[in-house]
Amino acid sequence: MDAAKLIVANLESGLRARRRHFIPALVLIVLALGGLMLMTGLRPDLLTQPSWQLALQAALWPVCMMLFPAIGVGLAFPARITRIALAAGVGLVTLLATLGLPHPSVFDPAAHCDFAGGCMMMIGLYAAIVLAMVSFNGAFVQRQQRSAVLWIAAGVSLATLAAITWQCPETSPEHVVPSHLGTAIAVMLVASLVGVAIHRRRERRVTP
Repeated sequence: MDAAKLIVANLESGLRARRRHFIPALVLIVLALGGLMLMTGLRPDLLTQPSWQLALQAALWPVCMMLFPAIGVGLAFPARITRIALAAGVGLVTLLATLGLPHPSVFDPAAHCDFAGGCMMMIGLYAAIVLAMVSFNGAFVQRQQRSAVLWIAAGVSLATLAAITWQCPETSPEHVVPSHLGTAIAVMLVASLVGVAIHRRRERRVTP
């Protein structure tokens, strides 16, 4: 067998091993989040939202559960320009899905931030569950590039945001921006730090 075939066989073996880790973890996370969301209750106006906004919210689920983690663990390898476009596009879709179309009240200087401890606590709970599962599963150390951690952290953050969006009926920017989006950004920062720490520890163990 020539060198090229050996390389291809090695890559395919690595992908199969990553899929064996990825699929069970995905199923467990979906069951855990879905079960907790059903137990705590979905927002009563979920299905009465504008159809385009509900569709965008639904589209975020496969992105945070499959696409971002797949890039992070090395099951998908989009080109650099594709990754940049994907990140920008998902950011825009997230804003539209959570806030809807811009409203004049967004620019009202008299508006005040409405921090809701309940929403922030739920986001933190979701983040703890997902972060624990991906850390235990070894997702942060599947690739040598440390930047891959950011894709997994983004997936964790987006999953918590998608969950709270389907639970909290409050849609005012004064509430959504600090309590939902702000907390989700904090989750991404924490998840990134955890992922980098795990990645560094693994590097120290591997390096003689």
